[in-house]
Amino acid sequence: MNKDIKLIALDLDGTLLGSDEKLVNKNKKIIKKLHEKGIKIVIATGRPFNGFWWIREALGLEDYEDYSISNTGAFVRRNADAKIIIDNSMSREDYEKISSLIEDEDIQLALFTKDVLYNNADEVNEGFRKDQEVMHMPRQKFKDFDDIEEKVARMNFMAAKETIDNFYEKVREGLEKDYMLIRNESYSLEVHKKSSGKANSLKRLCDYLDITLDKVVYFGDGANDKASLELAGLGIAMGNAEKESKRAADKETLTNDDAGVGKFLEQFLD
Repeated sequence: MNKDIKLIALDLDGTLLGSDEKLVNKNKKIIKKLHEKGIKIVIATGRPFNGFWWIREALGLEDYEDYSISNTGAFVRRNADAKIIIDNSMSREDYEKISSLIEDEDIQLALFTKDVLYNNADEVNEGFRKDQEVMHMPRQKFKDFDDIEEKVARMNFMAAKETIDNFYEKVREGLEKDYMLIRNESYSLEVHKKSSGKANSLKRLCDYLDITLDKVVYFGDGANDKASLELAGLGIAMGNAEKESKRAADKETLTNDDAGVGKFLEQFLD
């Protein structure tokens, strides 16, 4: 086994999971084996922490020494008890500034927390419903931002692609001064703290664990993985990854449906 690798960070959707959004068996076997050998396995995903609890359970990543990067870097949490190690949560001031931009009734604003997806619409739109189904998380309404008990990780403008495209062009310049924006899905515009992002939180987690970045392997496929692929000592893009992610990576593996993660690790780490 390659003795230099101390930490493997993995995106979920389009990377560790197949197109059916299920854990690929080959990936599961080798990840569990490497975890048992002492390599840190860190899930780095756009999902809220409890939007992938069954994946942590299946991989055996439930100890006090196991960590996850959730909500595209809004938080790093300890897996055993969800304790926040790194916090990039959003404030009431952020909510008021972001929500004030909505002028089109077709655009809905969703607030993501650890356990709940908040959306005040009488009828949620298709994009929100898709996120909700993928993450198996409940929707709730709120009267006031301060009524939300959990910390808010990120806020999403959600609508049909053309509506979001037009809205993005309109608000982009103003919002990017204060926030990090991500278009990971055609129906959604994600708004995060500037200090958020998978790469920023991965770096801070490595500092916390006293692991240098040259001993990190990162697997990803999407726009929110690009910076992490560049940051890690070894960045691996999936065969199904976007072109920008492939350009940012050091190497490319097979697709998520072909167990690209498991097969690469099997060969690379012997």
